[in-house]
Amino acid sequence: MENTTMQNLTTILSPVDEISDLSFSDILTVFIYTVIGVAGIIGNMLVLIIFRHLKSRKSQVNSFILNQASADLMTSIFLISFGATLLARDSIFHVGFGGEFMCRFWWSRFFIFSCFAVSTFNLTSMSIERFIAVVLPLRYPLIFTKRFTLSVILFIWIVAPLMQWIFPLALYELDHVTASCRFQSSWSFAVAGAISGVTLFLWEYFIPVIIMLVAYISILRTLKRKETQIQSFGQSANTQSTSQPPAPNNDDTGNRSSGIRFKVDNGNQATADRQPPKSKSSSAQARRRNVTITLFIMFIMYFICWTPNQLTFLRFNLGGPLDFNGFWYHFTVFMAFVNTCINPFIYALKHKQFQKGIKDFLGCALKKEDRSSQINSVSSTVVD
Repeated sequence: MENTTMQNLTTILSPVDEISDLSFSDILTVFIYTVIGVAGIIGNMLVLIIFRHLKSRKSQVNSFILNQASADLMTSIFLISFGATLLARDSIFHVGFGGEFMCRFWWSRFFIFSCFAVSTFNLTSMSIERFIAVVLPLRYPLIFTKRFTLSVILFIWIVAPLMQWIFPLALYELDHVTASCRFQSSWSFAVAGAISGVTLFLWEYFIPVIIMLVAYISILRTLKRKETQIQSFGQSANTQSTSQPPAPNNDDTGNRSSGIRFKVDNGNQATADRQPPKSKSSSAQARRRNVTITLFIMFIMYFICWTPNQLTFLRFNLGGPLDFNGFWYHFTVFMAFVNTCINPFIYALKHKQFQKGIKDFLGCALKKEDRSSQINSVSSTVVD
């Protein structure tokens, strides 16, 4: 996503020069990649362990969360690997098949930005899943079966990186004479930059953001309406129960004569009888709301992290200036890559099941029945 045409050529390898010594920009890039990569590996590994420990694979939204963590984990690994090869690039021979691979796929950061594309499409799929679960709950079990969810995840990994193939196949070539990686001189630079930049902006940012925004606006409105309905039902039930006088208890008279007294409040009993279904409905609504709000926060953070970078490179590909050694460029790259490691912190702060899983995994004191009820509720839940 951040790898628009000009960015790839300028920050990885010059289109006309051979590989040179590390610059300050390269050193800063390696530092950013390493720090974010380490944080991403630790955080996303923890997410994978916790959600699998909770046995939550029957919940379709958690399947998407596991896929999100997998994509971010792979991105983090590629970030560290790229930083390591960048430090040792002077000793890497760009000859033969290995040279072609390094030039076209590695130095173009094809794998890194393919994982970014998968992450974006997975976030979009989660917003659609939440939309159907909250807005169209009766259709949800018919649509989001386990097989369908796995098919969507496979589809994401195949389709999301399609635009990234432009760079290794069309825009990079290995000069076998000088053993350097060059930009295809047969392309018109201005045209190629504008077309690929705008297309990437639409494919991997603008369209997904619009889909997620519309989905979450509809979801939040529906949740608000359902909460109002539940509150109204609870108030009407309480009003009805308190307005009815307690019915006479014939058994109380007999018991009084034998010296044994029982205090029976039929009105309160009626309220208690109504309480379980109300409590169950409120609990399901609260759980669904917690999961949805967690994913909504993930969307907000995605928007905050990626918007500066995307708008900056859209402007650049349309002819605007950009200093690749300047503060603003490195700031937008840092913000974009932070999105790789920030989701585990969101889960830890907001996602109730993840919080319980963390406590259980770290061996905190939990009551046995609480742990049992947690596992049962997660494993038996299909719509969260």
